[in-house]
Amino acid sequence: MHFASSKLPLSLLISLVINIEIHRVMEDINKGNSFFVDEEYDKALECYDRACKTDPQSYEAHFKRSQCHHNLNSFNDAIADVNTCIKIDPNNPKAYLKKGQYLFELEEYESALASFEKGQSLDAENSQFKTWVRKTKAELGQSATPTPAAVPTPAPVAVAPVAAKPEQPKLPLPSVGTKVRHEWFDTATNVTVTIFAKFVTASNSKIEIKDKSLSVSFLMATGSEYLFECDLFDPIIVAESTVKYSSMKVEILLKKSRAIKWDDLEYTGATTVSEIDQSTATNTTASTTTGQAPSVVSPYASKKNWDDIDAEDKEGDPLNRVFQDIFSRGSEEQRRAMMKSFVESGGTVLSTNWEDVGQKKVKGAPPKGMEMRGWGNGEIVKDLKKEDEDCSFQTPFY
Repeated sequence: MHFASSKLPLSLLISLVINIEIHRVMEDINKGNSFFVDEEYDKALECYDRACKTDPQSYEAHFKRSQCHHNLNSFNDAIADVNTCIKIDPNNPKAYLKKGQYLFELEEYESALASFEKGQSLDAENSQFKTWVRKTKAELGQSATPTPAAVPTPAPVAVAPVAAKPEQPKLPLPSVGTKVRHEWFDTATNVTVTIFAKFVTASNSKIEIKDKSLSVSFLMATGSEYLFECDLFDPIIVAESTVKYSSMKVEILLKKSRAIKWDDLEYTGATTVSEIDQSTATNTTASTTTGQAPSVVSPYASKKNWDDIDAEDKEGDPLNRVFQDIFSRGSEEQRRAMMKSFVESGGTVLSTNWEDVGQKKVKGAPPKGMEMRGWGNGEIVKDLKKEDEDCSFQTPFY
């Protein structure tokens, strides 16, 4: 008994095998693209690896894998893949553009410029090459326009020798991209510290998060070490704090141990506003028990007992307490939605749906008998029955 396939010509069998391999390569590339779009780069890399192994001459498989390596901060592997693309198809300008961009990020500007200019010679109509050539020349301190021809100088005339001044040593200029800045952001439950530095990963950095201090160190592209250390404004919960790495920055999320407002990232030893409020509350309770006057001295002369007023504020306005509870328990998106809707609507709308309010300006919805009036860049609520009175604007609660 013979299989029908055994009677097929050899050339047809080879063609069938090739078609099957091409189908497998495209299937792996498409799967990798799906993972890539979802930012699951490790899974995408596995698919691109299979495609490159099945067809080592696949331009698209190597090109896609280079982009995946780039997003995983594996720049050497990314450049190796685009070099393979150039070998497979040396007349395709796409690989030269991508290679130049990778080299530019690594601050290898001379090599990046050579790649951009090669790609530009293959596709002069592509405006991206013109833009990147100009940017790279700017980093190198070169002019984007050709320099004029040198004017011949006259022959030197012999003069009496003058004692030369000792040459002053030139101080090295800081290279581009060596400055590292950091920012911090305070919310009701967390403090986020962002360090803007390229290509920092868990393997080339050391980040120590303690309950009262933070330490960050890593080696920069110049070879020097970046070090940031500080004693934190208030103790944090180390177990619930996290670090997130990306190609352009490092985000450190510090979980607060108590819901107070941080006046600064670093602890300076000075008494904070939150600490004053707590001490006032303690002294007020003590004075109620003993019948003595509060120990906190007011900086302004007044006959009013501000401690009693503070106590009334804490006891009153149950609706505001509900809002504060929602704000403190909500997610980051819910808090952003509440702040945005409250401010943009002049205090008339409060929403926790970021998908609804995040992409548009929130219009005011004044109560019956009142209307919105423009004021500067925002809006205020005006009582139609009290046109001659001042309008109050309540700031968002914290």
